[in-house]
Amino acid sequence: MAGIRALQRSDLPQVSTLFAQVMGGASAEHVAPYFHRILFEDPWADPDIPSLVHEGPDGGIVGFIAASTRRMVLDGRKVRMAVSSNLVAHPDWRSKGVGALLNRKLLGGPQEFTLADRANDDSRGLWLGLGGQELTGRSIAWFRVLAPAATAGELVGRRSARLGRAARLLSRPVDALGGRLVPPPPRPAGSTEDLTAEVLAEQVATAGRRLRLRPDYDAEYLEWVLGEVRRLDRGALAARLVRGPQGRVLGWFLYLLTPGGVAEVLQVGVTGTDPDPVLDHLVAHAAAQGASAVQGRLEPVTAGLIGRPGVVVRKNARALVHAEANVLGLLSSTTALCSHLDGEWLVSHAARQ
Repeated sequence: MAGIRALQRSDLPQVSTLFAQVMGGASAEHVAPYFHRILFEDPWADPDIPSLVHEGPDGGIVGFIAASTRRMVLDGRKVRMAVSSNLVAHPDWRSKGVGALLNRKLLGGPQEFTLADRANDDSRGLWLGLGGQELTGRSIAWFRVLAPAATAGELVGRRSARLGRAARLLSRPVDALGGRLVPPPPRPAGSTEDLTAEVLAEQVATAGRRLRLRPDYDAEYLEWVLGEVRRLDRGALAARLVRGPQGRVLGWFLYLLTPGGVAEVLQVGVTGTDPDPVLDHLVAHAAAQGASAVQGRLEPVTAGLIGRPGVVVRKNARALVHAEANVLGLLSSTTALCSHLDGEWLVSHAARQ
């Protein structure tokens, strides 16, 4: 029967083939188990907020949109955030509005709000037409450059593998000669230690006393999340708890040090109101691990980096939200924690499979 319905496990071969066809470069054989893990093995998977497929008249799948549920706490009340990702439509059906229909159906679900924070310009137009908004701050990326030539080589390599290899060969001697161009990170007071899933859940719950919007983490879910990050094989995961000189917990950070040398920030959290000591430890730790740069999304907790020596900004993927005005305001304030780890980033790697 033609129309939109919930994704079933038995649909994964068709969905993966469609995804590989539309995206190019992906292998349907590898995409299928990835989708199975992130959509059906997620401890927070919610049957009330399913991923969706659009069937054609012959029963074949001509469109797909993934939905992941994030349990959140809003002003002390448990709510659900849907994360939209991996929207694809068969080329022969794009003109029939399959993508818009799937988006409309997902946005009309029982969740309190919906997020898509790795969207492109086409998705932005679609969401705005359906009543969504862009979080303009979160659509900006910042880089704390540590080795300028190596960072440039990595960014060039994201567009052209051949040029990237050439740039990286030149980067080490250039950075050795021009190291004075970018100041080294300061040596922060205090210390860091390994951050476990259980401790992270505890810290977020404790920070929740001052946060109006935050994830409702539990250890089981975080163990699954961190396991998925490690399975991506995109680099080494660093998860650290930050303590001040007197041993008091100041916050935490998680980042992925990619093979290209860029530390991709997944989450920064603070227990008080001053994020600077935690940000200093983040940059110093990444530098000690050999990072050429630290890259993150502009969020209230990281906004203090802007204007610092060695920090540059550039356009990032679009961050889109469909929510009531109160949630929209919170997502741009220091009283909310909603990071890369909570959004589309975790479930947006199908094209790399």
